[in-house]
Amino acid sequence: MRRINLGDAKSAASGWAAAIQLTSQYLAENRKASQLLADLPDSFVGEARARCQSLFLGALRHGFRVRDALRPHLRHPPGRVLEAALLVAGAELIESAPGLRPKIVHHAVEQAKRFAPARDLAFLNAVLRRLPEALDRQDPERAPAVWFSHPAWLVDRWTACFGPEAARRLLEWNQGIPDTFLRIYGARPVPEGLSPTPWPGFHRVEKAGALRQEPLAALLAAGEAYVKDPSTRLAPELLAPAAGERVLDLCAAPGGKAFDLARAMGGRGLLVAVDLPGERMPRLRENLAKLESKDFQAVPLESDLLELDRSLLEARGLPAAYDAVMLDAPCSNTGVIRRRTDVKWRLQPGDIAACAKLQQQLIHSAARFVASGGRLVYSTCSIEADENRAIVDDFLASDSGRPFRLSAEVRCLPWDCGHDGATAFRLDRD
Repeated sequence: MRRINLGDAKSAASGWAAAIQLTSQYLAENRKASQLLADLPDSFVGEARARCQSLFLGALRHGFRVRDALRPHLRHPPGRVLEAALLVAGAELIESAPGLRPKIVHHAVEQAKRFAPARDLAFLNAVLRRLPEALDRQDPERAPAVWFSHPAWLVDRWTACFGPEAARRLLEWNQGIPDTFLRIYGARPVPEGLSPTPWPGFHRVEKAGALRQEPLAALLAAGEAYVKDPSTRLAPELLAPAAGERVLDLCAAPGGKAFDLARAMGGRGLLVAVDLPGERMPRLRENLAKLESKDFQAVPLESDLLELDRSLLEARGLPAAYDAVMLDAPCSNTGVIRRRTDVKWRLQPGDIAACAKLQQQLIHSAARFVASGGRLVYSTCSIEADENRAIVDDFLASDSGRPFRLSAEVRCLPWDCGHDGATAFRLDRD
């Protein structure tokens, strides 16, 4: 596995220096924030790691706004590392009380001495001292995209789709810090460090480091608990698999929904989990291994859904048709921007249409494996109609969709639900 060398930051103990390195790498590489965080050394732990993560994600959360405030003060684009320092410090200025601003500027300049030449330090100091006033001049009413640090095209799209008031609520939601939730399976005493939620089985993680402590660590290792957002319950509940059924979980990695499906099946039946070959398959295999029992078969299968056919399934001794099929389709992720704040950096205007094109292909492919009298659940973590209802309507109007009927749907908008956004549809086959 690729690991980040914190020695390049000259201080493995400094969360601030590590955040600069991560932000710099994010600006330079086509990699997700979660991948960069996962590549931090295992030895980089405790307060420094937590500080690094907080600063790095803060820089991404507020990056569009900070860049807008910096623009009048930059004659030339700053170097990548220097821009990273400006983004991290700018995010700190936004999230901190006004009285702490001089301390934040001083700390940023002092920390920058570890990696920046003297001429850059003078520039950094001068720009950071002007930055608070520039941030204060920004107006959420006149320029909501800037204030809430989102691409203008995306804000315009949401305003047209949901209306100005709902769009603003979505922007406010996306700029919040996401909670960590733990789903515990079965009735058992709630361990220390968790608090209740409105969603059965889900608990909010309140105590830092709780997941590494017993008994939570033991529950996670045994597959009796899983770190997941409450939105992940929607699709499995809509599919409602029963004991003894044959279930096909498509686009399944890393396997979180498989836990819900297995519990709903009472630990009896067959679950085949399909995903593309790649770095996520080992995690899927590991998770499915926790579910195996004498009455329950959990089979990982590496395949592109668009290329999956009966012969490949039969060659593995698996059924060609299933009572229940779940397609949790790849999407634009617009319902989970609070949790994956770098989505708004990566998403481009044409991406939603590109996602919809792929989703249409995937739902047709998934429908081939639904047995007569069976059901298909199509779900995404997008809140875009183009990726949800439009996909289902077009499918139902097609030749391959005619044997199906829409029997249920659920749409969760994050600012209303209080957790990640998600949409799911259940299609029953005659």
